[in-house]
Amino acid sequence: MAPLPRSLLLLACLACAPDAFAQVHKCVMPDGKPLYTDQKCEALGASERPPDPPAPGAKGNTAPSAARLYRGGCSRTLQDLVFEITTAIDAGDPNRLSNLYHWVNTPDDVANKVMDRLDAIAHRPLLDIAPVSASVAEDTTITSTPADVPRTTARRPPPVGLRLEQTLANGSTPSQTTFGLRRQFGCWWITL
Repeated sequence: MAPLPRSLLLLACLACAPDAFAQVHKCVMPDGKPLYTDQKCEALGASERPPDPPAPGAKGNTAPSAARLYRGGCSRTLQDLVFEITTAIDAGDPNRLSNLYHWVNTPDDVANKVMDRLDAIAHRPLLDIAPVSASVAEDTTITSTPADVPRTTARRPPPVGLRLEQTLANGSTPSQTTFGLRRQFGCWWITL
């Protein structure tokens, strides 16, 4: 009898051990907080899907249809990024906000803290998003006027961050968060 090829042997081993690769479950705790685990949600007293959104006009529901909007892909322009941040916060959706985060090389313990911060940000009312410019001298270029008199013109560099103006749950205490900006693979991402 001829020995089995390695690829078939490996396939047979994987078929015998279906739990060899843990599946991550996205759960929602009864208090509405997200939970990521390798266990079944029911075993932890959580549910697989988020609870139904509050009725239109209910407290905290500023945009009932915003949770259903999804454009897909990544934010190719800063305008798209600001739109996605606004939509995620209006919907109170920390997972959607986390889709905009630059997670590259983020260790697990830091990722948990980032998710907690994004959750808090997503549940605060949004007042404004403003660009944060670099605090470096302006880039100048010498140009010529029709009379060949040199003059300088200033070019505005792209922003290095976005400042969110929000209020806390009481609706009157101001809260500010500044996201850093990263550009990678033609997309804009936020950092904390």
